[in-house]
Amino acid sequence: MAYHVRSLVRKGRFVHLCGYLESTLPDFLYDDDTVDLYEIPVIRRRAWMPYLVFAVYKVAAQCFELTRLLSTVIDENTEYVLVQNPPSIPVLAIVVILRKTICPHVKIVVDWHNLNFSILNLKYHNENHPAVQLLRNYEKYVGKFADYHFTVTEKLKEYLQKEFGIDGTRISVVHDRPSDEFVPLEGDRMEVVKELAVLDGFQDADKLIVSATSFTEDEDFGVLVEALKKLDSKLDTRVFMVVTGKGPLQKKFLDLVAQNKWSENMIIRNAWLSVSDYPKLLQVADAGVSLHYSSSGLDLPMKIVDLFGCGIPVVSMNFPALHELVTYENGLVMENNSDASELCDKIHQLLYGVDLKPGALRESTRRWDQEWQNTRIF
Repeated sequence: MAYHVRSLVRKGRFVHLCGYLESTLPDFLYDDDTVDLYEIPVIRRRAWMPYLVFAVYKVAAQCFELTRLLSTVIDENTEYVLVQNPPSIPVLAIVVILRKTICPHVKIVVDWHNLNFSILNLKYHNENHPAVQLLRNYEKYVGKFADYHFTVTEKLKEYLQKEFGIDGTRISVVHDRPSDEFVPLEGDRMEVVKELAVLDGFQDADKLIVSATSFTEDEDFGVLVEALKKLDSKLDTRVFMVVTGKGPLQKKFLDLVAQNKWSENMIIRNAWLSVSDYPKLLQVADAGVSLHYSSSGLDLPMKIVDLFGCGIPVVSMNFPALHELVTYENGLVMENNSDASELCDKIHQLLYGVDLKPGALRESTRRWDQEWQNTRIF
């Protein structure tokens, strides 16, 4: 959403940005006088709370907090309310209710990054589960009240038209693109490496693989660890594997790594990097790995977008919308997402075989500001 704010500001808009402030935001959001930041309180689950009890409590608490905040922030000068989905509960309904009551002058724009019900289905693995169906119907019904829609893929636009009955003329496809911070390396690689503590000990002859993650259920860390074990047995030069990020399954991944013995040629590290250091890490990488397979099959992983911004080719899991981003010119796509041997072979190809760097560099020229023109709204 930070990119949206920057584009709106460049168009002369004044922006109220409401969201969770759990990590450091880009500097321009703090420095720009035309951007006001409003924090949405995080509702955390207590250890004794059953999941369903927490879910009800969380929705109720969020309804109160969001209604209080938005009824204050939205005034007679507000033209648009831009909502990112997911999450859809309860914010979509609250915005619609506020528009129907105290602020009928505003237009609602939904930025669809995925389908919320498909993320819930990662828990139940059954699209017919009552909770999944309830959330799907909620998204479908409430989403129709929006005036305009953005989607991150053509596939997602097609879904909204066919399954949710949303008028296609009100949907703009706005592919995620890298921001100005993610650009190909121009200087000396080792000078940048020296600035990154996570690459302590890295030498110019070493190879670097990067995988960014939120450690969530739509990524298979088991297959990555198995692939790295197989890769380790093939190496005669050192490879650094840096997995960035944090999340609920982080400990599980670290435990899997710790359970194995690695040769001196395989160095695996996990780090949470600052907003300024993360682009630098990508710039000096030889290859990226994306474990994201998409809960809906209709979104695209931002981690690949950022890697392409720095001109780094990738190995990616396969799903229906992926071809809108990864092609045979800039990356390698898995045929079987659960095949560790295939993942190992594809990583090895990127490091020592096929040269897809030129294709990734061409992809790096596609930028967010160009894509934003497709909104045709603001």
